[in-house]
This record gives sequence, structure tokens and C-alpha cells, in this order.
Amino acid sequence: MKSACLRVGLTLAFFLFVLTAWSQTRQITGRVLSHEDNKPLAGVTVTVRGKAVASQTDVDGSFAIAAETADVLVFSYSGFAQQEAVVGTSATINVVLRAGQAKMDEVVVIGYGTARRSKVTSSISKLDPKVLETGIRSNPAQALAGTIAGVRVATSTGRPGSLPQIVLRGGTNFDGSGSPLILMDGQVRGSLSDINPEDIASMEVLKDASATAIYGARASNGVILITTKRGKAGSSSLNVKVNRGTSYLNVPYNFLSAEDYIRWTRLGVVQAMINGTQGTVASNTALSAVGPRGTGNLYKDANGNILDGNYDSRAVWSTMRLNDVNRELLNQPGWKTMKDAVPTDAAGNYDPNGTYADLIYKDFNYGDYGLYKKATVQEYNVGMTGGNDRGNYFANLGYYDEGGLSLATFYKRLTFTLNGEYKIKEWLKSESSLQFNKANWRDQSLLNGEANYWGRMLSAPPTMRGTNAAGEFILGRDASDGNPLVNIDRYKRFNQTDKFTLSQAFRVDLMKGLYVRLSGILMY
Repeated sequence: MKSACLRVGLTLAFFLFVLTAWSQTRQITGRVLSHEDNKPLAGVTVTVRGKAVASQTDVDGSFAIAAETADVLVFSYSGFAQQEAVVGTSATINVVLRAGQAKMDEVVVIGYGTARRSKVTSSISKLDPKVLETGIRSNPAQALAGTIAGVRVATSTGRPGSLPQIVLRGGTNFDGSGSPLILMDGQVRGSLSDINPEDIASMEVLKDASATAIYGARASNGVILITTKRGKAGSSSLNVKVNRGTSYLNVPYNFLSAEDYIRWTRLGVVQAMINGTQGTVASNTALSAVGPRGTGNLYKDANGNILDGNYDSRAVWSTMRLNDVNRELLNQPGWKTMKDAVPTDAAGNYDPNGTYADLIYKDFNYGDYGLYKKATVQEYNVGMTGGNDRGNYFANLGYYDEGGLSLATFYKRLTFTLNGEYKIKEWLKSESSLQFNKANWRDQSLLNGEANYWGRMLSAPPTMRGTNAAGEFILGRDASDGNPLVNIDRYKRFNQTDKFTLSQAFRVDLMKGLYVRLSGILMY
């Protein structure tokens, strides 16, 4: 009896332990609305205080984030007062943000120096440093999305490490485009792709005419000012930061199966014949032709040889009339049968008085072979900082590795930054900076690259055979229906960039509040 009670007690304890462990971390969902008009706010940054966990609201103001009971969620959005909410027993948290004024005592970079925001009349927005501290990003441009008013960040590609397009105030070009001028530590940079977000101390965006007044015509589309981290007086410190994440393929559509594709396309052809928009009923042979919906495709030739889709176009598509020759295909994976949705004659052409023949087909989905459902993103940074009353230094070694959702694509980047300052005299200070960037990535090897790849993966007719009898991928009918999985193995397209930047500046203090700074930069 005691033994039985002991077993029951241990079992109950085990389930209580599992339930407790499960309940520690759970998904919290909710919506963020504006107090002024009760409309949803998109792009609100949601973070867990003290943890490297972050999320953003979508167009409906909805968000989802992993948190534990008693965690504090922080909601931040440009132009609105920051708000916090404590996670309780409920899995839903709805928040209303009120418009808030900017911090008037905040120091911002204005191009020719620094000033307090209360004394600046131009339109300058400063990125909250907490945004850069959370999440995993290949470049700092992604941190501007939804965080600064008047800045449009549009991503037109899913390539790993891709750089989004940044447009300030609608752009100055006729088509509403135009990229802003990028300055890092006062030096012009070509793009943000080679900048490690972990090296950035602050980011400011100049959006009005004052940018053009300071920097000239190059700044007609605005300016992004970046200041990198510097060392501080005190004992040396070592900082190690590791971030790992996962990118998921978001396909919110249910694509037609091969059976539905055959049914609806063949019905559409018949209706087009009846309406007279695709020939006439008497002359049209679309239903019996070779193609994705036609039944003119073959399994074997007249001599009984199995046809290879890489050499015979009649073996590219799987739709056929079921007969004694191709019936053996039903023993292979993916092959199925169905009743034809339209009546046809013995030749396979439309005949309203014909019969509904049995069809055989193969259900082939490109995405099962050429798209990953998820991809891993990882980032490692090792930094060291220190200094004394005469000088300081900041050094950081970073490595970023992002896998692509499309087959065989990736982006890898190694960065090193060293910033140092040394006071030579009380009136003379040296500022040195060294940066190295090495990036490797692989794009799609198709004509038009990624656009063609994703277009074929998601829109190719599901009646392609995909492989021949030997299990080899079929090349496809032509350039439009070619199989990108074959091109990936036959064409290797690797890209590599190596960038080296060395800058040196001297600051001469002429009098209190007035100094001259001479700088030079070498970029290779």
C-alpha cells in the first residue's frame, strides 16, 4: 500500500513540475493602440526589460512575445511616451500609448557639432539606443524601421544580409525615392551594410532643409549620422555578447494541389472555348496537348522505353489519361488518380457528349525541395574598452552568420573595430579609428536571381514531375519553367568583399567652446 501511494505521489509531483516549468515561459499577445484616435500602431517596439527579447507590432497593432510571469514589457514608439506593463496570469496585454514630447535635454549630433535638443530648431530624430541592443540585425538600417517618424524603410528582398531602402520624408526624386547621405564619425560611407550595429553608440537622422545647408546637394534626401562607441576612463572591461535566432518562412496562402489545379484549369479552358475567347470547341486541342493541364504527356514511347523529361518535353508534366502503360506509376510516391472534370472524346479533346476519363498525375511541390521552413541567424561579439585621464580605447570583434530560406543562400560577415583617443597636450587630442569588414554571401544563380527563384518555387504548376525515372531533377521546359534546383548545383555564385578603413583626426582647442578638427580617411 505504501509503495502504491509513493508511486502516485511521485507521479503527481512529476506532473506538477512539468506544469510549473511549462508555465514559466509562454507567449504573450496583444494590441497597441493610439490614445488620440484609438487606431492601431504599427512598428511599436516591444521588449522584455533586462532580456534580449524583442518584437514589433504589425499593421493591426498586434504583437507576440515570449515572456515569463512578473516580467516587465516595455513599449516604445517614436513620438509617444514609453509605457510598461507587468506580465501577470493573463496571456493577453493590450496597451494604449499617449503622445509624448521628446527629451529636451537630450544631446544630439547636428553635423557641425553637438547641441541640446531644446536649442535645436531643425528636424532631428535620435534612435533609442535600446533598439540596437535588442534583436539580431545584419545592418543598422533595419533598426530604423518603425522607430523614427518620417522614415520609410522598405525591404524588397529576402536575401540574407540584404540592405533595405531608406527614404526620408518621401524622397526628393520624381518617383518618391532617394537615399540619404550616410556619415559615420564625420566620414561619408557608401552604405550601412558593412557596419556592425554593436559598434554604434548613437544614430541621428536629419530630415529637413538644414541637412542640405550643412552638407550640400548630397544631403538633399536627408542625412543619417552615426557615432561609434568610444572608450571611457576606468579599468578595462571585457564584454561578450551572443545572439541566436530563427527566421521562419511566412507563406499565408494555401496553394492548389495538383488535383485542384487540373480540375479548375481544365474547366477554365472549356469555359473559354464556349465563350469564344480561346478558339472554338471544334478546333481547340488544349485539353489533349502536352503541358501542365493537358493529357498529351507520355510515360513511355511506342517501343516501351521510359521517357526522360531532360530529353523529351512530353515527360516534363505528369497529367495523363490513365491506361495500362502508366498505371504502374501508382506504385511510386506522389502519383495519384482522379476523375476528369470535363467530358472528352477518345482523343482527349473537349466533347460535351464525351466521357469523364480517369486521369493520373503527380503532386509535386517545389517548396518542399527548394525552400527551408526556417533558417538560423547567429551573431557573436567580443568587445573590450578602457582608458585613463590621458586616453581611452574601444575594440570589438564581431561575427554575423545568417542562413537563407531559399536553398544554398547565406550571408557571413566578420568585422573588427578599434577606436582610440589620446590627449597629446591639454589643447591637442588625437582620435584614431581602424575598421575591417569581410563579407561572404551567395545569391541565387538564376537569371533575375531571387525574383525568379521565389516566383518559380511558389507559382510553378504542381503537376511537374520534378524528377525523372533515375531520380534526377528535370531541367524544365524552357527559361520560364526551368527547374532552379538544377541551376543551384550547376552554377556556383559566391560573392566576397573586403573593406579596410583607417581614419586619423586631430582636435585643437583654440579657446573655451571653440576648436578646430582636422581629419583624414583611407578606405580600401
